[in-house]
Amino acid sequence: MWMKNGLKSMPTDEGWQDRWDLHVHSHWSDGSDSPEQLAAWARRQGLEGIALTDHDTLAGVPEMERAGRAQGLQVLAGIEISCQEPESGRQLHLLGYGIPEKGWEQVEAFCYPTCRGRNEAVRRAALALRQAGYPVDWEQVQACAGPGGQLCKQYILIQLVEQGVCDTMYGPLYKRLFKVGPDGKRGIAYLDFPLADPVEALHCILEAGGVPVLAHPGQYGNYDFVPTLVREGLQGIEVRHPKHGPADVERCRQLARQYGLLTTGGSDYHGRYGD
Repeated sequence: MWMKNGLKSMPTDEGWQDRWDLHVHSHWSDGSDSPEQLAAWARRQGLEGIALTDHDTLAGVPEMERAGRAQGLQVLAGIEISCQEPESGRQLHLLGYGIPEKGWEQVEAFCYPTCRGRNEAVRRAALALRQAGYPVDWEQVQACAGPGGQLCKQYILIQLVEQGVCDTMYGPLYKRLFKVGPDGKRGIAYLDFPLADPVEALHCILEAGGVPVLAHPGQYGNYDFVPTLVREGLQGIEVRHPKHGPADVERCRQLARQYGLLTTGGSDYHGRYGD
């Protein structure tokens, strides 16, 4: 199943995806847990393997590999690159698996503009909310950053929850402040920053020696873009995901059969910053 691009073979029996989690995030991007905590969590769940797929960075992979060895857990190097379909404007996330260490610098350089833009967008959002009277402390947002210094909207949202402004991170207030409303207007904390071109991101993963997999296409409605990605070298599709209902699972499986794609699944775990 995972022999493409020189990856070691993974289990091929029907139950293998119940023993691997191929989509987790650490505090190197927008998760709350360290790689050590993730490895311990995975072992408690009885998993055999885990893939760290932090947003737009591979910086946490060495730590994840060390933690995996300590827990007797297999670890697959991964990344989730934030992209945007050029015509529709929809978000699209592309997973890259098994990228050898010699290719990490190339991928990090490709993702750097997105990381830099996200950090600046989070700063603008925090200041805009503060000016609007919300109890958001910019220094506290910065203090939440993980080892690589990446910022994310969750660091703002957790403050609003802790200050009692709202009781859930992704409720009505989040949609009003961070999303585009029914009237087409952006919320005052809308994060506007450059996202990668998905075809360029796919080529980057391939050139770095990794396996490109389309992440949760049901979440962002990326199904129509699958043929384009396949023509450019897409090798897999994420079938099992918390945001995928039965119809999404079946559609992903059908696309996998149609195009000969690998099928993957994962929890998209973010710790306390998840849904």
